[in-house]
Amino acid sequence: MSYSEPKVALETGLDLGQLCTTGSILHINGDYEDDYHIELDNSYSCSKQNKAEYIGEPVQCFDEFAKLLKPVDDNGLVKKKILEEGGGLPLNKGCTVSVCFAGFWESEPEPFYYTESGKPMVANLNENGLLPGIQMAIESMLVGEMAVFLLSFQVMYGEMGVPPRIKPKADCLFYVQLTKSIITPKDGEIDFAEPNTFKRVHHQVQLLYSSGVTLHKIKNYPSAIQLFKKGVNMLHKCRLADENEENLQVKQLRKLYINLAICYNATKQPLKACIACNELNRIRSLWNNAKALFQNAKALRMIAQFDEAQRKLEKALELRPDRHEEMQQEMALINRLRESCNRTRLVENRFKDSMPNLITDNFKTEVDNLIKNFKEDDNLCKLTLPGNLNTAEMEYIKKACVRENLFCNKIKEGHLLDKDEADDSIESKAELYI
Repeated sequence: MSYSEPKVALETGLDLGQLCTTGSILHINGDYEDDYHIELDNSYSCSKQNKAEYIGEPVQCFDEFAKLLKPVDDNGLVKKKILEEGGGLPLNKGCTVSVCFAGFWESEPEPFYYTESGKPMVANLNENGLLPGIQMAIESMLVGEMAVFLLSFQVMYGEMGVPPRIKPKADCLFYVQLTKSIITPKDGEIDFAEPNTFKRVHHQVQLLYSSGVTLHKIKNYPSAIQLFKKGVNMLHKCRLADENEENLQVKQLRKLYINLAICYNATKQPLKACIACNELNRIRSLWNNAKALFQNAKALRMIAQFDEAQRKLEKALELRPDRHEEMQQEMALINRLRESCNRTRLVENRFKDSMPNLITDNFKTEVDNLIKNFKEDDNLCKLTLPGNLNTAEMEYIKKACVRENLFCNKIKEGHLLDKDEADDSIESKAELYI
């Protein structure tokens, strides 16, 4: 079987088309909801005190170790050594497999990614979110087999990697144990118009959610977002038979929307994070959920809605006082940014010094300071300016934005400074929410 080298997306060093497919099945860590928020990634850290068991051991020198391995593909991008023999028929695209694995970087003492003992990953070989190197490795195995694979960056994380966690052109070593293989059930496409489909939808959304969590753990946020969004769409399209199904739907939607907010914040898309939190509010799962409020506060802080962010954060702290230190750090950040982006100075200077349709040196100084602080601070993505500025003042602001390679977009009640181009598809929703 031949494989072409995957393309590399320059922004992340990942081929998102290879990483994420519709209907992914990666069943791992189904109790993930219990973590405070997945952004901390504490549940999967190898340095935690109660370290989970994993297969394999580190290797100091990949070049020396490669001499013990045999190529799996014609290009030698995947090399293999069988540690325990397996048996049975070869795998094919119609199989769903259960595998345990651990991935190591060269000369690193602990794995960067692994499945915990007793919690194998379940993957449909025809439709999944696996990296191409892992897919090739699994397809070369028999049931019961354990093998070690040396995987080229060309079939893993690409030339660019995912800095700082994954270095550019990073080859890696994976120990893989194939514990089970079954024929993938052929249920056919779900007809959402038919009654009594919720049970199937609920199961598929659970798999999408678990797969999204797995993708988040390797910081592939765009692919995780696609899976969470697909789960949301499936739940909204499904017909509900009774109150019990409605409660299960709300529970799944809550998990999906919270994780969407987390991923949107991680990828600096705060307006979309606000929309996800607005949906949580619609299903009455915002003001009683500290995780959701914390993510909402972060998103509001990134768009300079500091007063509302503080209000959400204070409520989150009230619900979860055990997270006091983390929330106080966010509160301190909100207060610092509120001071550095004090937009009221623009209006104060205008009324103090200016005449209609004229512009003062004090105003220019405040604009220059405001834009400089906004551009240099990674904790801000958008900044709304007052709406009562005259034509000359707005022209100066626009020229300053061009000079600093920023965007200035007109919104309903003023102008919005943005580090990226405006997304017209969400602007009106975000305005209503804010």
